Amino acid sequence: GTSGGIVDLKGSGFGFIRPDTGKVNDKDLYFHCTAVNKNCPFDELRVNDEVSYEAIIDERKNHPTARNVTLKNGGSSKKREASRSDSRRR
Repeated sequence: GTSGGIVDLKGSGFGFIRPDTGKVNDKDLYFHCTAVNKNCPFDELRVNDEVSYEAIIDERKNHPTARNVTLKNGGSSKKREASRSDSRRR
């Protein structure tokens, strides 16, 4: 795996990782909420969290993307209450 830090998160279910080695083709690495490790819900990720991931090429878009995104050290922020009545959800 590879590691980096989260630089952006979108409420619509995706985000971007800045690899520790720097941007890829002058871009941060895209990831979708379905690419996040099941032990670490997307809703618990925060900007500046350190994560590990696997870099792969998205076959459809031919862009690098991250999968198996996992928080390192349990994350930088306190976990939120795991309530499912989150009004942000669709």
